[in-house]
Parts: sequence; structure tokens; C-alpha cells
Amino acid sequence: MVAGKTVCLRQLSRGNRALEVRFNRFLGHDKVTVDRIIESWSNSTGPAVEGRHVLAIQDTSEIHFNTTPQRRRGLGEIGKGNNHGVLLHPLLAVDADDGSCLGLLSGQIWTRAGRRTTSHDDRELSDKESQRWISTAVAARPLLTKAAAVTVLGDRESDIFALYASSAKQHFHVIARSMHDRKLADRSSLYEASDAMAAVDQRMIQLPARAARPARLAHLELRFGAIELARPQNKFLHHLPKSLPLAVVDVREINAETGIEPLHWRRFSPLTRSPASRTPGASSNGTSSAGSSSSSSAS
Repeated sequence: MVAGKTVCLRQLSRGNRALEVRFNRFLGHDKVTVDRIIESWSNSTGPAVEGRHVLAIQDTSEIHFNTTPQRRRGLGEIGKGNNHGVLLHPLLAVDADDGSCLGLLSGQIWTRAGRRTTSHDDRELSDKESQRWISTAVAARPLLTKAAAVTVLGDRESDIFALYASSAKQHFHVIARSMHDRKLADRSSLYEASDAMAAVDQRMIQLPARAARPARLAHLELRFGAIELARPQNKFLHHLPKSLPLAVVDVREINAETGIEPLHWRRFSPLTRSPASRTPGASSNGTSSAGSSSSSSAS
């Protein structure tokens, strides 16, 4: 399918009816499941990660199928509900030193039966699609036991308090992009705290062109610090710590031209709490061990 750049069995068999039937029988066998396929693809990744600093990168893709209501065969809603297909959430291992792809670690594939009527806040994490950011990383842990270090990377959807809380237990680092403003343990807000951090460096970078953005030279400013993130006020999260120490790396564009939306990236990474710093509500800005985190490029 990768080499042929298609998932259509008829096209893959190139007119060989017997081969097409064999493909169908293989994929239709009871023992050929999504979990077994992912497991077989990830078996070789374990030896490949040994002794390396592994970036475990995860994201979700919507696979759209052009079809009709009569031929959807279990495909679910994607996007805003006007298209149908499946959702794919893989976790890939990449060598942090040379950028080489080491293989698949774990993943999930699912479809949506329809829109949920129960409020997002009234459902447990296990009943939300966002649980995939945690369960996919946890499922990969047995393959990563011989890695020198593991850093789990995710975009804004992985900005989840429970993921930060689980990182220490699972013995991996997490770097996630901030999705929205959050309350801190001292009742201030994340955005207020990051705005108050001192700028420590500036740099010019060349931004490549995107669909709605021409290429341009951007003047960026870096600031970082440590915060104490408060647990969200949700009845399903009471078993988690009341607050967590996080490093924040804030990269923002300054002196942007009129009419251009300036760039602004915020990254989170949990910090290891030392015995001397376990005072609830403690927060700081400026210099801290947050400098060990780094901002990634624009997504």
C-alpha cells in the first residue's frame, strides 16, 4: 500500500483477480486486527531505540474517503461532520540527535459513530477522544525501556493536565504546545506569567511560505521560566495533584509589519519537583531549570 500509494485492493492487485481475493481474505481474517497490525509494525522499533534519546512524536490525522451514504460501510464523521472517514493517531520514534525515523511505537485508529450530546466537562477522560494522547504514549512504554531518554512531543491538543501528571510515572519527558490560557496555583494566569518573564534572547528566522502566509523574515524574542499549573476544576481529576511545576518556553514575534499576525508559540514541559520546592502555589519567572526545554518550529 505504501509502495503503490493506494489502499484500493483492486488497484494493488493490478488486475490479478486471484491476488485481489487473497488480499481480501487476509484482511478479513479474524486474527488480522488493527492492534495486531500496529504490534507487528512496532516490533522492530524496540531494538532500534536502545541507547538513544528518542523523540516520541504523536499527532492525529483525518483520513477522508470520497464516498456516498450507501457505500460508507462504517466510516464516521470527520472534520466538521460534512466528510466521512477514519481517524489515525500514530506515535513515531525519531532519533533526537540525527532526526532519523526509528519506526512506529503505537497508535490508534477509530471512527466516530456520531456527535456526542453529553458535555465535554461531564465525561471522564477515558470517555473522551483526548485520552489518546495519554494511552498511546503509555502503550509505547514497553518498547522504550532501553532508550536513554524519551521525550513525548505533541501539538495543542496534547495540552492536557493528566498527561503532564502521568509523565513522571511513565518516566518520560513531555513537550506540548499551549492551547489556551490556564489558571496557576497562585490564581494568576499562564499568559500573565509568561508576559511578565524577562526576554533573554532575540533571533531572526526565515519563515517558509504557507497557504495563507507568504515567506518572510521574522524577528523573534525568547523568554522562559517556571510556573505552578493548577489542576483544572473538574470532578474527574480530583485524584491528580492539585498543581504541577512546568517549564514554559515563550517565543513571540516582535516588530511585525502592519496587517501581519505576529507569531506566538508557547511550549510546556513538566519539571521534576525537588523536596525543597513543594510549597503549593509557588511560581517563578525568569531564570529556572525551564531552560532545559526548547521551543520547536512552527506547526
